[in-house]
Amino acid sequence: MRTVVSTGLPAAQARAALARKKNSLLSQLGQSLRRPEFWAYSSWLDIVTRYRRTRLGLLWLLAPVMMFTFITGPLYARIFNRDLASYMVHLGMGYAVWRLMVMVLNDTVGVYRSNKAFILDGNTRLTDYILTTIAKSLFYFAFAMIGMVGVLIWSPAVPAYAIFSLLVTIPLVLLNLVWVGYSLGILGARSPDVGQVLNTILMVGFLFTPIIWEGDRYPPDSVGGIIVRLNPAFHILEIVRQPLYGEMPGLHSLLYVGIMTVVGWLFAMFLSRQYSRYVPIWI
Repeated sequence: MRTVVSTGLPAAQARAALARKKNSLLSQLGQSLRRPEFWAYSSWLDIVTRYRRTRLGLLWLLAPVMMFTFITGPLYARIFNRDLASYMVHLGMGYAVWRLMVMVLNDTVGVYRSNKAFILDGNTRLTDYILTTIAKSLFYFAFAMIGMVGVLIWSPAVPAYAIFSLLVTIPLVLLNLVWVGYSLGILGARSPDVGQVLNTILMVGFLFTPIIWEGDRYPPDSVGGIIVRLNPAFHILEIVRQPLYGEMPGLHSLLYVGIMTVVGWLFAMFLSRQYSRYVPIWI
């Protein structure tokens, strides 16, 4: 009589496939987007409770970008001999988008350590915490844009139809912030030094990003122009601001952001598949 011995290999393969699917970035992100009550509502509640006791309440969210734009704008427009109406759009939108990106990067690099209790309690869908930081930063950005829309309407340099370009360019910025935030979250969970390196890069990055000054001050074929155009923030700001003036962003900026988006998402999916299961151990 022949005896059939089961090796359990198909079951093991099935469990491994299930684990890979669970650790998949797109799978986690899809589940998080279907259940926004954790990341969207909690982010809004955190902002509301933070400003509830202040006299101006949520109006304080307008202050940073508006103060920076209306105080710095006239000063530097005169220094650079630029038209004020055009320069205010350049400065205000540049600072608003830069602030959005910096807030997301600073928060995501330590987000898993900040939510250690939740993760160790069993909520290991890591995209929830990334979307929480992005949602919070997006709420700040949305309030800042209330004032910036007034600037865009006031400025004769901005055609009326051009404002709607933000409905395309801002989601593209957010698409990149998701993969960057997720990648930084995993790297930051592995090594706290990543946060310190990031802070240094952002401080230097502000100087090499055309927020106060304008990118055409450095021709593309100059040494300064090459250094500036290696900065991802330069191209992201280009694709956001140029359409507001009724102009098409440069081909090099479109290619740069397109390649960065594809390569970045592939990198984030690799990190998710290989290392996301180690995050509870690292933190």
